Amino acid sequence: MDQQDAARAVLIEVITILETFKDDLVIVGGWVPELLYPGKGHVGSLDVDLAVGPGAVGENVYSTILARLTEWNYSHETGPTRFYRTVPNTAEPIKVDLISGEYVNDHKDASIQVNELRLNALHGIDLAFESCEAITIEGNMPDGTHNTVRARIVRPEAFILIKAFALNERMKVKDAYDIAFVLNNYEPSIAALAANLAPRVKSGLGAEAYQILTEKFATLESVGPSWAVQIAEESGLDREQAQQAAFQDAKDLFDEISRLDDVKNDKRNT
Repeated sequence: MDQQDAARAVLIEVITILETFKDDLVIVGGWVPELLYPGKGHVGSLDVDLAVGPGAVGENVYSTILARLTEWNYSHETGPTRFYRTVPNTAEPIKVDLISGEYVNDHKDASIQVNELRLNALHGIDLAFESCEAITIEGNMPDGTHNTVRARIVRPEAFILIKAFALNERMKVKDAYDIAFVLNNYEPSIAALAANLAPRVKSGLGAEAYQILTEKFATLESVGPSWAVQIAEESGLDREQAQQAAFQDAKDLFDEISRLDDVKNDKRNT
């Protein structure tokens, strides 16, 4: 089993182990595009990222999560909270990150300590709890057992905003690739994505993330299209076409959101 297949297997296993807490968990990170648009050629991910919702704070959820994962042979690392699962015939253990939003009970923190677990609070993750949906995931777990699970996953409009923060805060080309992939595969259209995104970018975290997004994908040579194409090219896509598509999809999104704003303003003025 290669690292990517092992990571997907671990994702299914973790969701199985923590099924009781599924309402407090949201899949975020690199597996989101593949899970939202299966079979479209996304490269997947080598680790698992789960956001733990604010509803879990104040209960005994975190310590129970710790107990359940360690019971199933997950090793625990602190600062931030991270688990590792060794998968047979896989080069390296699969990393599982449990992360939190910054705001709990309207109080902003860089991390959240509950019993034995300290969760790293990442900028923008709060958007995942505001915009998520349930999906079905099917596949093998690390022991080869086939399973079907239901889990919550961040919706694409919130995902690209969260990834915009990541793109702004670290040098990781896959963040740009993930954004470009979602823009290219969103259904039914970029216009529909703009309609879902527009209300979220008026203020707060959404507005902050959208500003970053417009800057990172401003031109063909900007960080967004330039970084996205590096992963796309490794997947066998034509470099020039992939870079142009990443830029054009983003431009179409920005233009449509601007058009929606103009229409709304015209209605207010009539």
